Amino acid sequence: MHNKQSIKRPLSWEIGRLIKVFFKKMNLTKTHKQRIDILRKKGLKLGKNVMIHPEAWIDSHYCYLISIGDNSILCIGSKLLAHDGTLFPFTDGHARLGKIDIKENCVIGTNAVILPGVTIGPNVLVAPGSVVNKDIPPNSCVAGVPARYYSSFDDYINKHRETIKNSYIVDGRKVLLNKNGIDEELKNKIIEESEKGSVHIDHCKEIAKIREDFI
Repeated sequence: MHNKQSIKRPLSWEIGRLIKVFFKKMNLTKTHKQRIDILRKKGLKLGKNVMIHPEAWIDSHYCYLISIGDNSILCIGSKLLAHDGTLFPFTDGHARLGKIDIKENCVIGTNAVILPGVTIGPNVLVAPGSVVNKDIPPNSCVAGVPARYYSSFDDYINKHRETIKNSYIVDGRKVLLNKNGIDEELKNKIIEESEKGSVHIDHCKEIAKIREDFI
């Protein structure tokens, strides 16, 4: 059997790990807004009212190749890769670079990956976990690996508007703005209703307060 103790990490890896631990303990890590400001200074183009989750990842070395349009959202774990280094061991060290242009009113879902050389939108929903490796036309909903079209933007939104009329609505203030967490009665109610059918959470205007965590 393979002995894990026989694996030796490179010295550079150990040094990097210790530096991260030091910065974390000293609370010297940059805030989310500071990181975004740095990316913008390096060339990242952001429109108005863009929301970027703190755990979204934007290619920092090549952020000047990335633009994100008005009212677009990068959800938790989403990744924008303006370079592809998977071939460089086989191509004498050459990696591919490519622009990423996300137009206005797009949502890049949780853990979705956008690859180099891609234009998305406007008005596009990229489902969680998707990998986008080619242009996505306007007014589209896509999902999968690689991402494929499954609905028009308007049809998908209208369908859900109709579904909401007959679903159980959760007051988002009781879930997202409650510092003590969701209470057991409401939690059990959500579980019960989800087994019956559709459940939606109301992100009312007051929940705009949580956008302090975004850009």
